[in-house]
Order: sequence, then C-alpha cells, then structure tokens
Amino acid sequence: MGFLILPFITPFLTNVDYGIYGIIFSLVTGITVIKTLGLEIILMNSFIHHSHGRGFKIIWNEIQGFIFCWAIVLGVITSFLLYFILPVEAAKNIGKVIALTIAPIIFYSSIQIISQKYYQLAEQPIQIGIRALFFGIMTVGLNYYFIAILRLGYLGWIWSNFISETFMFLSLIYPIWIKLRLLPNFLFRKAALKKHLKLSLPLVPHTSAFFLLDFSDRLVMLKLNVSTANIGAYDFAYKFAGYARVFSESIHQASTPLLIKDFKRNNKTDFLKSIIFLENYVVMFVSFLLALWLKEIFHLMVKNDDLVNSYRIGVILTMSYAYKPMYTAMAAVFYYYEKTKEFWKISFIAGIVNIILNVILIPIYGYEVAVITTFFAFLFIGYAGFYITKFKELYPYEFYPLRWIFYTCLLLVTCYLFKDSGVVTKALLTMLVLIFTLINTFKILKRL
Repeated sequence: MGFLILPFITPFLTNVDYGIYGIIFSLVTGITVIKTLGLEIILMNSFIHHSHGRGFKIIWNEIQGFIFCWAIVLGVITSFLLYFILPVEAAKNIGKVIALTIAPIIFYSSIQIISQKYYQLAEQPIQIGIRALFFGIMTVGLNYYFIAILRLGYLGWIWSNFISETFMFLSLIYPIWIKLRLLPNFLFRKAALKKHLKLSLPLVPHTSAFFLLDFSDRLVMLKLNVSTANIGAYDFAYKFAGYARVFSESIHQASTPLLIKDFKRNNKTDFLKSIIFLENYVVMFVSFLLALWLKEIFHLMVKNDDLVNSYRIGVILTMSYAYKPMYTAMAAVFYYYEKTKEFWKISFIAGIVNIILNVILIPIYGYEVAVITTFFAFLFIGYAGFYITKFKELYPYEFYPLRWIFYTCLLLVTCYLFKDSGVVTKALLTMLVLIFTLINTFKILKRL
C-alpha cells in the first residue's frame, strides 16, 4: 500500500523531507532496537518450555513491567538526542516532533513487544497479519491526507505513525491485558530479572549491530556534513530496499520459533539445513527480481525528478538483505542452546567496521559508497558465523557458505550490470534465475 501511494505523495515531498525523516527514523530505530535488552530470548524459551502449564505468564508479566520502566528511560534519552541532532530545516517543529515520537516509545512498547512475541510463538499469525493490514492501510491513508492534502511534508509521516500506533495499542488492550492476563508486573523479582539479563544482555551488541548497519549511515552522513537533500535521496533508495528487507525479515521471524521447535526433535538430522537452503533460494530470487527491475519500478511509481535516479544505489541495497536465511540458521541453533554470547562476535564487529569505513570513505568517494559497505557488512553477518563461532560443534552439517556468497555476489553483479538494459534482456535474466531457483527448490522439497 505504501508502495502504491508513492505516485500521489512524491510530488509533494522533497529530498529534504526524506532527509529529515530519515534522520528521525534512524535515531528512533537505534533506540528501539535496545528497548528489550535482548529479553526476547527469555520470552521465547519460557514459552517453548512452559506454554502448556501457562507458567510462562509469570515470567512474561515481570519482563513486560521491566520493559515499560526501561522505555521511560529510552523516551527521555530520545528527547535529548532529537533536540540536538535534528537538522536546522526541522527546528521550527522540534517540540511537535519530539512529543509525537517519544509517546509511542514510552507508552506502547511493552504491550507491542509482548503481543508480537505471543502471537508469533502461539502460531497465530492472523492476529499479527490482520492488524498489519488494517493499520497499514490506515497509515497509508493518513500519509496521503497529511502529505498530499495538508502539505505537511515530513510531519505527515510523523503524525500518521503516531495515530496508527495509538490505535494499534488500543486494539491490543483487550486480547493481551484483559483476555490473556498478560499484564505488566512492576513488582518484578530482582533476582530472577538479574538472571534473565545475564543471558539476554550479550544480545544487546548483536541487536544494536543491525542499527549500526541499517540506519546509522544517515547519522554518519549528517555528522560528515552531507547535505540533507543527499541524505534524503539515500533514504528514499533505502525505503525501496526495505521491501526486500521486510520479505526476508518476515520469513526469519515466522520460521525461527518453528525451526527451534523442530530442531528440538530433529537436531541430529539435516532438516534445519534443508529448510534454510529452501529459504535461501526463495529470498535470493525475490531480492534479485526487485533489484533487477528497480529502474522500471522507480520510473513508474516515483513522480519526482530528484528522487527517481536513486535507483542505482537501491539495486545494491536490495541485494544486501539476501543474507538473512543463513543468519536464521545460526539464530535457531544458538537460541536453542542459549549460546547468546556467540552473536556479538559477528554482528557487532560488522556494525562497528561499517561505521568506521563510512567515516573514512564517504568524505573521499561520496555518500553513495555507504551502500557498498552495507552490502559487505551484511554478508559478514550472514556467513562469518560458520567460521568464527562454535556453530559447527553444535550442528555439524555443512552449509557451504562460500558457494552462497559467490551466488549472492553473482546476482548482485548481474543486477547492477543490467540495471539499465531493455525489458527483453531483463525478462530473459529473470526467467533464467527463476528456472535455476525452481529446479533447486524442487530438489529440496522432494528430499524433505
């Protein structure tokens, strides 16, 4: 829906609007990735082991109470950071931006985290899907109203998100707090919480790394005096690449708890490996398809001459998210054995190196070089764990990471070389990769 409305709102938006909102969104994302302090693993494991006796509710309610308190701290921190880093173009609306941004962080975070994790683990995706559809449509409608009719620019996104998140929060009160009795318990046991945090905190550098990779580049550009307009062009290309990210991330979120349950029964077989390979072929084909046809998509949907040419960097960003299934393999195994300390070795190193490279290379080669550092950083996250962690000790089956790296790079090079080719050439390439994908997926399905 957000994609389809682009022709109707892009005429009323500028690079500066995308730049300002990109900076706000980057900061908020950086804050929200640490709002659980890695406690999802406690929620997941307690549900898997105690869901039949409902004993998990005691743990979940205590964690929800703690997250609510922690969200207040994060809200205050976000206020100060927004005040000091917002571009001068947003100075006149700074109070409104801060209020509308921090309210959902403080008041809605705890119930959103608990509801998302419950419906995911209870295998009730319709509860997530129907809300995503309804409030997604609401957000898109509000975007049109605030941007195209009221001409509020970047403020249109902020108002839309605030209103939609408020209604999402209201829709969760009855099923989560009243019906399921998953209520925040502010009298949480300190000893139990300390034990939980000892296991979960090693995941904080890991979850923070995805912010360092996904969104910190806008903040680095801001500090390196890249213009707000150029940051906006980069952010716009990133939004399109986000469709590939949502696809791969959704498969990751849906499959991880199921894979952990199956791994519990089949940890001596190559079942996990087969499922991951199946996901890999599908995700890589979808990423390739979007990246190859990105120029045509941009020219069809984007009615703004300043934004339409950013498809070149969007090609690389779109292919960056093809790493996710291989990361899912490590997540399933490490979560099952509670080896959370293994994660930060990979992701946090990749995030820090990505920032360092951006600081060094952007002043020399320009802001567009950030897409290349992002691509290789995600490759590192997806595949380095097969070499530098204890993964093989826990699951001995061979994943052939070098072959998958080569295949990913081959698809990226193909997309980039043929990004400006004609429709016939792109159609032939699409069919070639589709046939290759179908042959390999049918082989895996037959074996499964």
